Amino acid sequence: MSEKVNKVCIHAACGRILPLRVVHCPFCGERQSGTAPVLTKVAAPAPVMPDPVPAPVPAHFPASVPQAAPAAVPPPVPPTALAPAPTKAPPAKPAVRGSVPPPRPPVRLRTWIAAAVVLTGIWFFNKPADKPASVAEQVEAATALAAQCDLDGARSALAVLKSARAPAAQWKRLQASIATAATACEKKQRREQAWSTAQAAVNQALDAGEPDLAATRLAAHVKRWGDDADSLELDARVKVAQASARLDAADACLAKGDRVCLESNLIAAERYKRPELAARTQALRTALSQLLERSLLDAAPGQ
Repeated sequence: MSEKVNKVCIHAACGRILPLRVVHCPFCGERQSGTAPVLTKVAAPAPVMPDPVPAPVPAHFPASVPQAAPAAVPPPVPPTALAPAPTKAPPAKPAVRGSVPPPRPPVRLRTWIAAAVVLTGIWFFNKPADKPASVAEQVEAATALAAQCDLDGARSALAVLKSARAPAAQWKRLQASIATAATACEKKQRREQAWSTAQAAVNQALDAGEPDLAATRLAAHVKRWGDDADSLELDARVKVAQASARLDAADACLAKGDRVCLESNLIAAERYKRPELAARTQALRTALSQLLERSLLDAAPGQ
């Protein structure tokens, strides 16, 4: 059986099948203006089946047993029918990248320098002492605290020395210093309380115009606790007030023309020896001299 096939190259040496009707053959370039040759396609011959081979008969079987007919062998399947049709592989999916953080940039040199400067500063501010203080130095420091009436600090230092198993002579000397300072500090505290009370009473008397009462209250405090810088300063204020009161009385006596009263008050004011009132005292002394002269002149014509 043959089948006519058209659309072939008319050149005898080429004779290739053309995919389309073209003017020139794409293979040899021959112009396709004539009649194309007819090609015949020969049908493939039928496959030849081999003769079946009979199975061997065992020797112990009786000869009278009829042999079974050989099974029919199915015709062979052409290779083209057994091969599965090629399937197009699905396109490969792009690999999904996980959530990976971007790479960190390298640390710069200036960052290392800044970190070194910061660490150096922290070390300088927090570095330990060059060497621990000796036991004698600790005792001296605690003794100074006791002298300043910081008894709590001194007792804390004593407890530290005892826990550190310092020599007994050292901490016993500190213990004696604390005991002595405790007595002095207690007395000092009582004196400060008494001084606050006396100072308020003296100032109250001065404000009321009673300098003599203020002097009496201050004298009682000094007799009990002794003088100090505060009491001496307040005593000066009291004496100025007392001298001023005497001079006020002398002015009243001068206004009345009482020479004896003027002289007695002036002498009492001068006993306080207050330089603040020196000018006023001198003025009254001059007035007293003038008053005495007038008294003498008035008494002269009567003799």
